[in-house]
Amino acid sequence: MAFLKDTEREQLRQLVKACLLEISKLKIELKKCQKDSSKFQSQEMVLKEKYKENYLEQIRLKEDRIKKLNSIIEEKDEEIRELLKVKKLFQAVTSKPKKDLTSFQTQIYLLLPDGEEAMENLYQQIREIGFHELTSDNFEHALRNLERKGYFQSTQHNNQILWKKIYRD
Repeated sequence: MAFLKDTEREQLRQLVKACLLEISKLKIELKKCQKDSSKFQSQEMVLKEKYKENYLEQIRLKEDRIKKLNSIIEEKDEEIRELLKVKKLFQAVTSKPKKDLTSFQTQIYLLLPDGEEAMENLYQQIREIGFHELTSDNFEHALRNLERKGYFQSTQHNNQILWKKIYRD
């Protein structure tokens, strides 16, 4: 029976040795897996960082595109404002004369802005529109005629005469 016990002990030792060897192999495999996992995590971090950088770059490019488009819109809006201004001037210059005004008086009336202005400012605005041949005296005479007919009103303010358009049908 002692012989069987030694055999059993030997088998048990060999079994323990085999288990320890298997554990050692598993430890090596675990370390390899941990190393691979760490490697994959670092690669994943690099990929995430690249994705984030790419995403931020795409956002920056889109913001730049939006700025360019807004700039183009602003330019087009300015062009539209200028064209509307030209349209208004064209309509004023080509409109039929009011029944009690001459064509020239009607143009002056329609082209001058609202609000109170000094005669010099009004004269400068008319010249900028295109009435280059119009003299200051002729312009003042036209304003006086428009005032007489009830289309403009003059008032004295701080030693200066201000002219104001009056709306009539």
